[in-house]
Amino acid sequence: MDALTRAINDTLDDDDRRTLESVGRDRSLIEMVLDLFQGRHALLNLSLMVGQIVFFVIGLYAAWQAYALADLIEVVRWGLVAVFFLTCAVVAKATLLTSMQVDRTMREVKRLELQVALLANKH
Repeated sequence: MDALTRAINDTLDDDDRRTLESVGRDRSLIEMVLDLFQGRHALLNLSLMVGQIVFFVIGLYAAWQAYALADLIEVVRWGLVAVFFLTCAVVAKATLLTSMQVDRTMREVKRLELQVALLANKH
């Protein structure tokens, strides 16, 4: 705990401290993923998740087809399809991870705003 956090905690009473602890606790990965499907961007995140799963399944199917074939031209065709869809799946997953990071950052900003508001009410 740094000096600023210690100074903030020293000025808060028990109720304020409990409020900050409930807001400021670290969230698990499951909670952060479930939070993606709430709020303004829930539909967008849901469509990205469904698209990511579909791209991944198509990419796996194409990779399996490339593995099972003997003709070089067909292997290359299926391999390119597999690479394309697996890359699309990775991009969709990276977009969701970025959204999770933005939510996490916004939560910390709101926590800081709450601390400032609580301290302003004390003085």
